[in-house]
Amino acid sequence: MVNKLVSSTRGLVSCAAACGLLLFAGCKTPNPVDVDATFMTATDFGTRSPSIVSLLPIEDGTVDGSAGRHLTYIRQEINRMLPERLYSPTRQTWVDSSVRGAAPAGESIVTPDALANFARAGKDDAILAVRVAKWDESMLMTTRKVSFQFEAAMVASDATTLWSGTIQGKVKAGGAGAAPLGRDAMARSCIELAVYELLLQLPDRNIR
Repeated sequence: MVNKLVSSTRGLVSCAAACGLLLFAGCKTPNPVDVDATFMTATDFGTRSPSIVSLLPIEDGTVDGSAGRHLTYIRQEINRMLPERLYSPTRQTWVDSSVRGAAPAGESIVTPDALANFARAGKDDAILAVRVAKWDESMLMTTRKVSFQFEAAMVASDATTLWSGTIQGKVKAGGAGAAPLGRDAMARSCIELAVYELLLQLPDRNIR
């Protein structure tokens, strides 16, 4: 099925982490969120308007496996935030059993063939696939920031791509406020901000 996609490229600063004025210095704080995103949205996304979405297990596509320990939390946060975009996520156990074996082992979940296979095997209106291409915590303990890149796609049950693209940038633990204590807590805070920015790119579901 051929489907036209519309591109949108934006450099975003989260409103939740917007710049403020330092009370004593009188100058602007550095941006706690600095991201750039390029996504394609199907022209008929609004009329198709998937409601129930299966979020696939998150893929660690980093060279060094740096995102591996965070995959469960990333998936949890996406599922937690999807209802804010008016989507209903399916339970992970149901999703995993539905799509098990749908694509060859070792193949990236964001390749066109894998996405089509997962979508057809799924039991819901659409699948959502997310691959972490970069997760760099090397400056986390000094600047409180993580550099990241996510690749994502939503594909309907008939294997039509509804939305896909990439978001990358840097996020600061704690946003505009103080960073939480400890490396793990700071990393989780950065995950929450990165996921929030990713889902800002996803069109709201059209409730008819």
